[in-house]
Amino acid sequence: QDFHFQQWFRENTRSLRRGFALYKETPFQFCLAFLVVYSIGAYLPLVFLAERAKEFGADESDANRQLAAAGGALSIGALVILAVGDRLQLTPMLLQGLGLIAMGFCTVLMLIINNYTGLLSSIILFSFFSGGTLFLSGPSVEQALKSPEKSAHGYGHCQFWDSIFVFIGPPIAGFLYDVTGSYTAPYLIGGLSLAISGALVIAGDRSVKRRRRLSSSSSFAKERNNTFGSIMAQYMYNARNLSIESSL
Repeated sequence: QDFHFQQWFRENTRSLRRGFALYKETPFQFCLAFLVVYSIGAYLPLVFLAERAKEFGADESDANRQLAAAGGALSIGALVILAVGDRLQLTPMLLQGLGLIAMGFCTVLMLIINNYTGLLSSIILFSFFSGGTLFLSGPSVEQALKSPEKSAHGYGHCQFWDSIFVFIGPPIAGFLYDVTGSYTAPYLIGGLSLAISGALVIAGDRSVKRRRRLSSSSSFAKERNNTFGSIMAQYMYNARNLSIESSL
């Protein structure tokens, strides 16, 4: 029993070292930078959703319908964006970056509109693109690190930091509203942060492609292996294998 404990301790210590070694790699640094900036604006539209709806004469039930519509758009958006990515053979990182920029545009759009119907339409669009970007987080890490073990560690660390960074946006939005007495600053900063996070992901996508083109001897350097379908298939395969290994 003592031997098994020592073996378990050594294996987990090695695993922790490999996980923290990712922080020295540029692709993973892109992932962390994206998470920090993304967290500022990701949930900001939901903070003032009910208040904005009531400003336009909506009652409590109308405000709640917005959340229901947003939930439906989230699921539909994930399916549609994944289908479009597979059809056009875009890489997950590029597709996620474009979706984040679209979310930033929708956030600013919520500030410009002056009626309930427009607000409802913009929150549906925001949720539509949000569904795809959330689902693409895992495949994007897979594309950036291109290693089953690194991807597993990288995605786990990203989820850990995301659970902390998620608390950044709403307090900043509330503080800006208290200081300015207006929704302008929170929505502008939220939209800008989402657009910047999208630009970071697209920059990371370009960096990954460039690195693999330079590494012509690598089995991942060929452009055909960087397509959306191949990366998604590899991500699902790795996730399945890791799940099987963890159950043994």
